[in-house]
Amino acid sequence: MFRKISDLIFQDVKNENETKKVAVTLRVSALILCIYFLSLFAAFCIIGDVKSAIMCIFCCVSYGLSFYTTYLNRTKFASTFSQMLMVLWIMVFIWEFGWDCGVQHFVFVLLVLNFTVSTNAMQYKILAAVLACAYRILLYAYTSRYEPFTILSHGASVMFQIINTVFIFAELTSILIIFTKDSQEMEQKLIKYNEKLERLASLDPLTGLYNRRRMRQYLDQVEAEYSPNGMKFLSLALGDIDFFKKVNDSYGHETGDQVLKSVAKLFMKAIDGKGEVCRWGGEEFLIAFYDMNGDEALVLLTEILEQIRSMEVVHDGKSIHITMTFGLVEYHKASGVEGSIQEADKKLYRGKESGRNQIVY
Repeated sequence: MFRKISDLIFQDVKNENETKKVAVTLRVSALILCIYFLSLFAAFCIIGDVKSAIMCIFCCVSYGLSFYTTYLNRTKFASTFSQMLMVLWIMVFIWEFGWDCGVQHFVFVLLVLNFTVSTNAMQYKILAAVLACAYRILLYAYTSRYEPFTILSHGASVMFQIINTVFIFAELTSILIIFTKDSQEMEQKLIKYNEKLERLASLDPLTGLYNRRRMRQYLDQVEAEYSPNGMKFLSLALGDIDFFKKVNDSYGHETGDQVLKSVAKLFMKAIDGKGEVCRWGGEEFLIAFYDMNGDEALVLLTEILEQIRSMEVVHDGKSIHITMTFGLVEYHKASGVEGSIQEADKKLYRGKESGRNQIVY
């Protein structure tokens, strides 16, 4: 039952010159006001005011008509009709019951409807807002000078205030939900899309590790934190897969890519929470050991090298084993990040020259 009602309310319009959002807003507003006038009808029946009860039925039927016209490609008529009807019954209620009945606050609903469902140019919407303000002031001026035809008892006045407050908030909340929902969803999608683009711009597409650009940004941030009261240590290791060209030549570049991905996966697991690692270029990887001195980084890097030595990549039923050579340095403020990377590169080169499969520190 609820599903059918929901489908009916959110049914799209057939006219290309009308929008579903406006039609849905008018339908929800009309339904809330129908319930509002039925509530007032019950209240007037309780206090024995037949004339006002009949007026509530008339208003309820009128808003039912407004609801129906949104399905007849008459959204603009429904918008104008519902707003003019609100102006009319607010005036009648104030004339009948005075300022204490509280219906004058529906002028704020009228203001919101004017800006959300009206198709007029902005200057006309602003003019309508000024007129709505003037209308409310005139109503107050009228009630200050003239007594209402029906003096409400204290209990009836409280009842009116509660009913009006509930339905005014229901109207405003419903209209704002409908008109902000799409924009908020679009903003969330845009945020997620931008985050996705940022991730794509930061990651190496093959390994999923940081790329060189993102690693430099990370190191710049870490270097800015380097102080006696903050991070005290940073160690950098530049590693290279030994004889990687031979892997590509013997097994093909696809297998070479698999080796790179396997090494990257091992690095991510080993470094998780202890720093960052990036694909520096080709088969080279740069590891930043956060808040570790050189000796501490050496212990962890030795464990990583042992895992690399025992790692295997299967190709056509054959196991491929690799080794790596690392140059490890402890960062010093005087050398800076760039100088530390260059020093690590020199140590890596010495490791290559002296047999590979080792850590030079």
